[in-house]
Amino acid sequence: MARIEQTDWLETFVAVIDHGSFSAGARALHRAQSRVSTHVAALERTLGGTLVDRSHRPIGPTELGTAFLPHARAVLEALEKGAEAVDAHTGTPRGRVVIGCHPSVSAGFLPGVLAAVHAEHPFLRVELTEHTTGDLVSGIVSGRFHIAIHSLAADPPSEDLRSVHLWTERYVAIVPPAHPVLVEGDAASGGLSPHALQAHPLIAVAQPGAAVDPDTGSALQAWALEIPLAWQSEQPQTVVNLARAGLGVGLLNALAATICDTAGTVVVPVGTAAEGRQVAATRDRRTTSPSVDVVYRAILSAAPPPGVQPARAAARRDAPE
Repeated sequence: MARIEQTDWLETFVAVIDHGSFSAGARALHRAQSRVSTHVAALERTLGGTLVDRSHRPIGPTELGTAFLPHARAVLEALEKGAEAVDAHTGTPRGRVVIGCHPSVSAGFLPGVLAAVHAEHPFLRVELTEHTTGDLVSGIVSGRFHIAIHSLAADPPSEDLRSVHLWTERYVAIVPPAHPVLVEGDAASGGLSPHALQAHPLIAVAQPGAAVDPDTGSALQAWALEIPLAWQSEQPQTVVNLARAGLGVGLLNALAATICDTAGTVVVPVGTAAEGRQVAATRDRRTTSPSVDVVYRAILSAAPPPGVQPARAAARRDAPE
């Protein structure tokens, strides 16, 4: 039977698959790329086969790698649980918690939450990984994240997941000063009518090859609009910069706009709060972890970012475990 000498090999293999490349896996683990390549090669030699398909981008597991991946995750999870069992006796959480979230959440909400967690539990390790909506709930299901903070525009979480609504935020349009949409949409009244967007090129967040991100698609559906994206990016700041350059009307959720440099543009709400993006925190009900409990409770109890509509406090407090 093959003998795997280092659990680092397993951690590295999982990181490479989860992040889609050796370089991204190395960044996630804060290791040199050469060391990451060495770990994966050593694991492949030990198991007697190729685990990573290096012929495509992003890279993925081979058939053998797909068969081995859940076992690698299970070993790493068992080790974490063992460490947490010790922490439970000492009263000092030292576990690792991975949060998957939108860039706007990691920049505009989580820094304050994590500062409070770190002050009380300095040995607890929290890692952030940023994704668009479509990847976040699936990351909980696959075990890549312990917690996801995401829009509810994607497929609703399954019964195995606990999801608590945190806040609702409006969408905003970003345009250069004196852009025609500001007059057509009567921005002086406090917000644009969504239908004012129809006559202009639209810029929004979307993954490469996707027609639109689920968030933006949900908003357009609520507004009964069908507007193809003229320009798209996975980064909110790029959406702002494209709009600033005059390529169209940028459309973002309000929190994303607040974390961007919007100098030289006008940011104006679109539609109503009821048509806005609902943001929730989700975790797997089936797994128990003192470290995840600490971070999840801190997220649920934290004040939402400025400018959003908080979920009812009672709903958050009474959400089922």
